[in-house]
Amino acid sequence: MIGRILMLAAMALAACKPGASSEDNMAMANAAAEKAGNQCVPPALAAADGDSVGSALRDDIKKSFETAYRNACAKHVLKDRTLMDAKAADQKHLFLVNASEANAASIYMSEVDGNRMVLEYPFLTGDGVTHVPSPEELEEAIYCAVVGATPEEQESSGRCLVD
Repeated sequence: MIGRILMLAAMALAACKPGASSEDNMAMANAAAEKAGNQCVPPALAAADGDSVGSALRDDIKKSFETAYRNACAKHVLKDRTLMDAKAADQKHLFLVNASEANAASIYMSEVDGNRMVLEYPFLTGDGVTHVPSPEELEEAIYCAVVGATPEEQESSGRCLVD
């Protein structure tokens, strides 16, 4: 918490301009702090239409997602970019979509789901077993959605290539 406060203070000071009025500097500092603070607030998770993810499972997913989002912020993955696509109809929610045959967590803007950002994962498999993605899996999905892999990474390791 103290580290975050210090980071916000440093960003606010960096926004100040020599020779500017104190009111202008204060406005620039407040804008920089607000941008930095909002950037690391994860979107809320929401049930998609035809939700097959129960509320107890959704709570576990939320904890895992919040950990992953904090880690992505700490690693500056979200420094200059946002997880939410600018064209997404809902900028505050990430919708959970069960993909029982998926092999990894994936975050993307889905036109099929009403131009909403979705987190797709095999939360509930065909045999009725429930799964919660780990923070590491979700952090990788965040990275792939925001930064993406280079062609070389995709070729050598398959990073960010999901089926």
